[in-house]
Amino acid sequence: MIVNNLKVSFSDKNVLNGVSFSLNNKDKIALVGPNGSGKSTLLKSLAGELIVDSGSIKTFGETISYLKQEIPHVFNDYSIIEFIKKEIGIDKLEKRLNYLEANLSEENMNEYGDIINKFLALDGYNFEDNLKIVLSGLHFDNDLETKVRYLSGGEKIKILIAILLLKNSDILLLDEPTNNLDIEAILWLENYLKLSNKKMIIVSHDEEFLNNIATKIFELNEGKISEYNLGYNDYLAKKEIEYKRQLDDYTNAIEKKEKLKKQLTKANEWASRGLNKKAHSDNDKIANNFAKERTNTANLGKLSKALNEIDIPNFKEKKPINVVFDLDDSKGNKDIILDNLVCGYDNFRTKSITLSIPFGTKIRIDGKNGSGKTTFVKTILCEIQPISGKVIIGKNVKIGYISQDTLASTENNDTILSYLTKDKNNIDLSQLFIILDKFDISYNDKDKLYMSLSPGERTRVNLAKMALEKTNVLILDEVTNHLDTEALNLIYELIKNYIGTIISISHNRKYNSLLNTDIILDVEKGKVENKCLIKK
Repeated sequence: MIVNNLKVSFSDKNVLNGVSFSLNNKDKIALVGPNGSGKSTLLKSLAGELIVDSGSIKTFGETISYLKQEIPHVFNDYSIIEFIKKEIGIDKLEKRLNYLEANLSEENMNEYGDIINKFLALDGYNFEDNLKIVLSGLHFDNDLETKVRYLSGGEKIKILIAILLLKNSDILLLDEPTNNLDIEAILWLENYLKLSNKKMIIVSHDEEFLNNIATKIFELNEGKISEYNLGYNDYLAKKEIEYKRQLDDYTNAIEKKEKLKKQLTKANEWASRGLNKKAHSDNDKIANNFAKERTNTANLGKLSKALNEIDIPNFKEKKPINVVFDLDDSKGNKDIILDNLVCGYDNFRTKSITLSIPFGTKIRIDGKNGSGKTTFVKTILCEIQPISGKVIIGKNVKIGYISQDTLASTENNDTILSYLTKDKNNIDLSQLFIILDKFDISYNDKDKLYMSLSPGERTRVNLAKMALEKTNVLILDEVTNHLDTEALNLIYELIKNYIGTIISISHNRKYNSLLNTDIILDVEKGKVENKCLIKK
């Protein structure tokens, strides 16, 4: 694949502004860049799902598969196997092959040959066996006659990944393939892609996933690509060196400019004094000083020119991460107790869970996709009634919740300010803006629509909301999904330093390693592993 001078704009904003690169044999590219830089736009353009303004994409006959992020609702009543066959296109091929084989003639022999070649390219005769192998690797064990509507978010992603792999295309475009996947599926997919000879471009915020697969980095920023012939960790190290060099250049330019400004001010003062003096004789001491000062005026032009020639480089200094939560310090019970709790709905239920969660406990909720992790969390939040048992919330517990869908509880016209102040009386706005600044949210952005924010920006706003409310129990459901590096680092800093209770669902390996987990709970099996005993 050769991409040349690709340009895409939305509402007069240049998202891709002359992107050019080539994708060579066995290239495994990590496409990185801040949220909003155009990574998904680029992948959709390459996949032909987006019409570009200008530029060219040459594939030389190579086929492309693009990992979609969701299954449209129109397929809710399809069975899993029906949906997979339709998306791959093997259903139509099978039907046409059956018809042609039953009605072979000289007139349809060419069509038969064309159809059989397409069928063989998809390894059609071994399709169901191949499907079972992929789904087994992804730890997907649902009945293939199950309706799509009954799948969890993670199970749907597994189906979409299976479709991508079974299409057997030459180039794979993967946009956030690990979002909502359980760790077993992530590890299998990681190994599969690592061993594959396919060309691929991957967008992911799972750093370990990228580091274990990528052979090259494409950094997309301000509409253009910068290439790094490095693995992901080496790329990060190089970027840190680049940042320090840019910081030095920026600091030196500022200091040099300030020094010249002072020299120019002083020279102007001397010149002004010289122009206001009159010489009376050669022996006049004042006249001698006057001569020196007149000579000094010759430096003014040089200093002014030197000052104007100093360019301050464009540079955004990293804001130090300092996540500070002032928790509700009122005395009283801040514990949560689960008493023979069974969660679920319809034909699904978890095992009975009995667990004491003292204030300050860090709990990681484990389990494969569809095992009931989010159902369990929503039961604690009283959004779903328990099938049996009790959730006992301490009198002074203040719960803050960030769900997988950060748009779920908002109105279309919510601004940042109205979202944060909803249902709050006599709020101290000055305190609110101090808290917003801590999470790098500008006062000038207070009237921005919440729904227009990037996932990282919405996460910052929600963390600010929890800090404002002095939340002492955080419930975080796959909070790292879709976040850029800056927002991820904010989350990492939060979970390392937060002294309240955290109940967390995440398959992000770095996140889980930083959580300092006290208890691991498998909700499907009702199994509790108390790591406090191991720590002691």
